[in-house]
Amino acid sequence: IDDFAAKNLNFKVFTIENRGLGGARNYGMEKATGDYVIFIDSDDYIAENCIERFVNAACEQNGDIVCCNFCDVAEDGTPLLYYKNSYSEAVTDIYNQPQILFNRFAATGKMYKRELFEGMQFVSREWYEDLRLIVKLYLKAEKIVYVDDFLLFYVQRKGSIMNNSNAKRNLEIITAFEDVFGYYKSQKVYEGFKDELEFLVIEHILIAAVTRVALTKGSDKKEVIKKLLEYANSFDGIYKNKYIKSLGFNKRLILFFNKNIGFIVGKLILK
Repeated sequence: IDDFAAKNLNFKVFTIENRGLGGARNYGMEKATGDYVIFIDSDDYIAENCIERFVNAACEQNGDIVCCNFCDVAEDGTPLLYYKNSYSEAVTDIYNQPQILFNRFAATGKMYKRELFEGMQFVSREWYEDLRLIVKLYLKAEKIVYVDDFLLFYVQRKGSIMNNSNAKRNLEIITAFEDVFGYYKSQKVYEGFKDELEFLVIEHILIAAVTRVALTKGSDKKEVIKKLLEYANSFDGIYKNKYIKSLGFNKRLILFFNKNIGFIVGKLILK
């Protein structure tokens, strides 16, 4: 990296001790001087024209956040999943389209006006740091712009955070959601986004987290799943959420088994 930067003077390199993903991003934000910022994690790579496309879209629309589509790839580069953002307008905001919350809330695959981060930081050394922050930034963004192309490639590695077998760490999603709900309440907008936020609990706890823990080999997974289900069930009427009908058949099936029969059956179906 140092050799590359020495030959390309518009690049700057900063090296710090390991502060975790959130800490590294925060340090980069301290050093940033541009109008916009983009995060590229160690498991990502971008299309050659990604930043050019982002900048053009931002300048044309005066966008606060610019988003692209994702492609999940195997370590050998084989495409695994093409993830296309769901939106009705190329330029919008969360108040006119609250379903923006259902797109991937990853910090990557987006470009942001740096001023959005004033008074905000990523948490360090905790899972779900993107959930804690990105859905808050949506409230601050007056214009969210979409580039309808696959410009971000996310390499699925066996040892990555989301593939980690440490069951208890999945409980950190509860802390993340409480942080988000607290922020939305402090901004006096929680009731306006209640259905959307609780649907995130359905997708990311009742379906994704419970299933992920069920597939681990940890001896404490039953305890973890019990706590995840207790938290989700604390939301009155969550199983009557209007967005459940938008789930695909597989997700509705997993939700049914996780709720009514138990994760063991769901695990067998997944296998």
